[in-house]
Formats: sequence, C-alpha cells, structure tokens
Amino acid sequence: MKKSYKILSLLLVLVICLVLVACDQNTGNNDDDPVVNPGDDPVVNPGDEPAVNPGDDPAVNPGDDPAVNPGDDPAVNPGDDPAVNPGDEPIIDNSKYYDEITSTLTLTKSYDGKSFLTDGIGKATLVAHTDGDTSRFRLEQGNIVVSIRYFQIDTPESTGNVEKWGKAASLFVKERLTNATEIVLEATGDRAVKDSYGTRYLGYVWYKTAEDTEFKLLNLEVVENGFSDNKGIPSSEYPYYEYFAKANNFARKNGLRLYSNEDDPLYSTDPEDITLKDFWDNTEAYYNAETDAGSKVRFSACLVELRKSNSGTHTYIAEWYDEEGNRYTMNVYTGYTSSPASSMMLGHVYRVVGSIQYYGGQFQVSGIIYNEIFGANRMDYTHPTQKNYFLKFDSSTAFIAQYGDMLYGDVTVVSATLDGTTLTIVGTAQQKTKDGYASESKTYTFKVNVGENFNNTWKAGD
Repeated sequence: MKKSYKILSLLLVLVICLVLVACDQNTGNNDDDPVVNPGDDPVVNPGDEPAVNPGDDPAVNPGDDPAVNPGDDPAVNPGDDPAVNPGDEPIIDNSKYYDEITSTLTLTKSYDGKSFLTDGIGKATLVAHTDGDTSRFRLEQGNIVVSIRYFQIDTPESTGNVEKWGKAASLFVKERLTNATEIVLEATGDRAVKDSYGTRYLGYVWYKTAEDTEFKLLNLEVVENGFSDNKGIPSSEYPYYEYFAKANNFARKNGLRLYSNEDDPLYSTDPEDITLKDFWDNTEAYYNAETDAGSKVRFSACLVELRKSNSGTHTYIAEWYDEEGNRYTMNVYTGYTSSPASSMMLGHVYRVVGSIQYYGGQFQVSGIIYNEIFGANRMDYTHPTQKNYFLKFDSSTAFIAQYGDMLYGDVTVVSATLDGTTLTIVGTAQQKTKDGYASESKTYTFKVNVGENFNNTWKAGD
C-alpha cells in the first residue's frame, strides 16, 4: 500500500508542474507573442507567409504552376505571356494587324536553286490572288504556274460565296503578297502534293518585304490576326503546330475578327434595293475597287442564259429593261451543280439577292441563297417572281434542265403584217425537251416596233 501511495503522489506532482508551465506561457507579453498577436504571425496571417497562401503556392494552387497547368505557361499559351499581351484587357482592335508570334518563327530550310514541286521548297513570284487561302504563283524553277492552297488554315469565303471577314482576309493576304520582295513556297512534305480536289498544291507561303528582313510565314500570320482557326493537330504532319496553336490562342483571347462580335466593315448583311440600271449608272456606289468589296443588293431580273465553266461552276446571265427599252445585264454566279441556286430556271424572273463582286474582269453577283419554296418569305433569299417570262426560239441551242419550258426551235412564219411602225408576225414553233421536240407545234404572235421606212419582206413559210 505504501508503495502505491508513493506512485500516486509522483503523478500528482507531475500534473501540477504541467499546469504551472501552461499558466506561465499565457501570462507573458501578448505584443511579443506571435501566437497571441496573429498580425505578426505568418502562420496565422497567411498574407505574410507565401508557403501558406495557396494563391501563391504552386503546390497548393496548381492553376499557377506551368508544370501542372500548361494553359498558364506563356510558352504554351501565349495569351498569358506579357510579352505578347501586355495587360489583362483583350486587344479587340480589328483595325490593326499583329505579328509578334509570327516573328518568332524563322525559315531555316535552304531554298536557292530548289524546286517546290520536286524538292518541297523553292522561290516563286505572285501571278494572281484568289482569296484569303488560295493564290497562284510562278515557280522560279521550271517557270510553271501553280495554284497554292495555304496549308493549315481556312479563311471565310470571299469569291463564290461571301462570308463575314472573308474579304478582309483576302485583302490582308493580297497586301502582303503584292508588297513582297521575295516569296518562298514550302510543301507539306519532301515534295509537293495536291489537295483532295486535285487542282491545288498544299503549301506554306513565306514572304519578306525588304532584303534586310526575315521571312514571315503568311499562313501563321493569318491565324494570329484572327482570320482563320488553326486547322492543324499536334503531329509530325504539322511541323509548325506549336506556333499555330500560340497564334490561335492569341487571336481568340484578344477577340480578333473571327472571335469578335464587332462588325466587319467589308461585309454587308442588309441588302439594298436597286435596279440593274442603278448599278451601271453608278458602280462606285456599290463596289469599292480599292478593297475589292461590294454591297449586298436586291434586284429583279430575268435569267436568259447559263454558262458552265470547265470546272463545273454555273453563271447565269440576268437581264432587265428600263422604261425606254435599254437593256442591262448582270452575271449571277451560283457555284457548282450541288448548289440549289444552280437549279434556277431560265426564262423566269427572279428577285436576286447577293453581293457585288468583280471577278475575271466582269461584275457579278454571288453568295446566292436560293429556296423556291420558302424563299418568298425571306427577304435575303433569291426567289422566282414570274415564270416563263422569257421564251427562246433557237434550234441550234442544246436542251439542258434549266431551260424547262422556255426553249423552242426556230419559228415558221404564218403571216407578217405591217401597221405603221408595228410589225406583227404570227408563227409556229415546237418546244424542245430532253427527249427532242414536242410532237405538236404552238402558235405565237410577235409584235416589233420598226422604223418609218421599214420594208416588210417577211412572208409565210420563212
């Protein structure tokens, strides 16, 4: 028993000592005790302790660690690189052009004396500009003209169809190529290959505007300025993918062009009602030659002829007369056979809606949206307003589907009478069809205004 009392006494003394020590720690100077004054204790005030402020600790907040979140690494995402985008506000200035990222890529391949077709790289000169992602060049080696489809980009349409930022992209490329002092074409492999249509070679277009400057990759510059997405993927097929990805992120973050809600000054959405006479009396009001941009217009005209190109595109000839009998025409480009507008019928009057363009030395209207059923309810759609307004009598013209019911063979005169200055001719003709001629002839009366001294030599059977 005595031994147990001794043990209990020792435990009691130990507890009392611990209590006294704790009391002593709580009766000191609070101002000098960081535990009591959290203002001076970095453990309590994380504002002074980087290791405890997760906002500044990559180990706690992986959003700021490039190794964990590459989206914030300037080397991966140039949108967060102060050297590229100083400040936190987006640029959103579509009146300016940028080349910070483009300027970091240099042409390292040798090209002197080499052929684009067989060596995959070579010098060239500009022959003609098509749009934002296609141009024609004359190769230095072989003196051959080739059409180049810019690889890894796809700009909005600006020729057959006109889309927002399409004309701006085309003008951007045209200005750089026309001012270039040297152009180098680089293929996508060891030798040049064509696109899926087999008509254009795929390639990168390098250019410089002065002898003492470095080459710039025009494809990349188009992406950096928001005229196209980056169409590449991270693979060996796209050797410049990293640069294109940076350029695309830059344009996207800064709201440039395709990534902007701003209006494109070279693109119009609301058609202006005009007549063909209005256009030809004042073409400058509807087409700007400097920017190669035309207005969106709406007019009435009869389709009287269809021309098909070697590549299969369709162009209608539309005509209309003013009150004095003067004839005015306009080319109406509808694209390939697959386009619904290419099925429009000759001889019908249409309300034509499209954009004015100057192509191949002639004015035309393109960007036609056609829907025969629902077009009448859409003011931006082309739609027929009168069928078989115009008939054609010509046995030498071959029948095509677009003629419908308006094509006939030559007229056989039944009678011809002259009354003052009005010549009236009655005649018969057979309608042309896909199977030949219709079995029965139809009778038509033609009235023609003639001069006072006109000598009528028409007779039955002519």
